[in-house]
Amino acid sequence: MNSRLLLAIPLMLSLTACEKRAEVDLSAVPSGAIQQGVGLMPTYCLTCHGVGDLEMDEVLAPPLWGVRAHYLAEFTDPQAFVDAMTKFLVDPNADKSLMPIELERHGLKASVSLSEEQIRSTAWAIYAGEVERPQWSREYQKLHRDCDASW
Repeated sequence: MNSRLLLAIPLMLSLTACEKRAEVDLSAVPSGAIQQGVGLMPTYCLTCHGVGDLEMDEVLAPPLWGVRAHYLAEFTDPQAFVDAMTKFLVDPNADKSLMPIELERHGLKASVSLSEEQIRSTAWAIYAGEVERPQWSREYQKLHRDCDASW
């Protein structure tokens, strides 16, 4: 076997592992919900929760990838995930937060000026994995090592 190919296989496997998403059931997603949510995210979510080229200590709020991981750990049922996220986003409350470390780091999230239907669509998009995994995800996971998040 070609020695370059032998060297490339572990690299390909490690890259694949880094991009692995938690498996989710998308059969319950209402038609068009993910697309609507993805369309709303740049304006209503990614301004604070987006990571782009920012370092972990530069973001204004936890990355949506981390939010998703915490919700998936707590709510494996798709509808329960979306219901819980929607309830929190409609009325942010420290008692409903699944992310005490981020609550301490960033404070309580402000409410959003979206309808409940729009919030649900955004929650469906997050559930589906339409979120960016930050380049510093391993560092973030270490910070949250005591959490039961579904990385």
